[in-house]
Amino acid sequence: MLLTGFNIAHYLLDKGHLPVDALLDGTFTAHQTSSRNTSYLINQGQPNALFVKQVPTYETDKTDTLRTEATCYWLANHETDYAGLRAFLPRYVDFDAQHHILLTEAVDDALSLNDFYLRHKTFPPALATQQAELLSTFHQTLSKRVQDGPSMRLFRRQLPTIFLWSAAGFASYGSRQSEAEQQMIRLITQNETYVKLLAAVREQWQATSLIHGDVKPANFLINADCLQTNQYDLRLIDWETADVGDPCWDAAAVFQSYLFYWVMHEPLPGQTALPTAGFSLDAMQPTMRQFWQTYAGLMPWTADEARANLRKTVGYCALKLIHTCYESIKQAPAMTPHTARLLQLSLNLLRTPDEAIRTVLNLS
Repeated sequence: MLLTGFNIAHYLLDKGHLPVDALLDGTFTAHQTSSRNTSYLINQGQPNALFVKQVPTYETDKTDTLRTEATCYWLANHETDYAGLRAFLPRYVDFDAQHHILLTEAVDDALSLNDFYLRHKTFPPALATQQAELLSTFHQTLSKRVQDGPSMRLFRRQLPTIFLWSAAGFASYGSRQSEAEQQMIRLITQNETYVKLLAAVREQWQATSLIHGDVKPANFLINADCLQTNQYDLRLIDWETADVGDPCWDAAAVFQSYLFYWVMHEPLPGQTALPTAGFSLDAMQPTMRQFWQTYAGLMPWTADEARANLRKTVGYCALKLIHTCYESIKQAPAMTPHTARLLQLSLNLLRTPDEAIRTVLNLS
């Protein structure tokens, strides 16, 4: 069955997740949220509110990713080795494997980190500390017991999609490419230096820990009153691409998100400040520095390993900028100056990583 606004109450009643009184007293609410999946907030603002997610079609790739997310929630609640995840995951409620439906608690009075940045145009270093602590919790090198345990069979150990596209020369990038996508591919593949540098980055991949795989501001939830209380209750959701992989991939995504805001909101030559100005690199550098210093300090690395992993993270950030460029130009007639800047920044990070560490990330 596929959930709709008409049958979701009956489904929850049948599964025991909704008391009959909630329907009889008129307090039941089901608000469909915007998502690539079918998602509902149930009884938002009330005690024991739920978040319900179902894939829109029973295609294997979609059902597999939802099962992966459900696996992470289940492991956090049932396996000691993954108990650290509980602190920043919404509480697991149930997973209906037959109908591909995941139920978790709804995080009350929260907004995405993307909405927070766009609304307040501020980048508190304390928030970066929370991100670093959160990621390091599950980025610690997997113990021998976990590596040899049955839980490892639940993950696919796949390389990120952009690795596969890059290794194939972007030939499998898509059967129906827009003019902007074709333009982007030409800019990459016709640059021999770009292609060689991408290959060198791919060779650094080391699958040593559980990774989220899709770290981005839209997948972090933060309490809406954080600036007033100076308390940051950060959650990480959407674990559909979680896997055993390289922890630097998630760390690179944090850098990439800041650089994306900077590039996309930077006025072009002769252009006045954009309405969403406020995302200058100077404003974000202290937060990026705070993130890395905290994260590297929490990881089980020597000083030499931290320096090497920072350079690797910069390379991964370059790959993620390519993916972000693609996401920004889907079905577009041509690349915009801002998306072209994303590609140029990607190439610059690959060419001169040490200079990027000093001047872009402002790290010594």
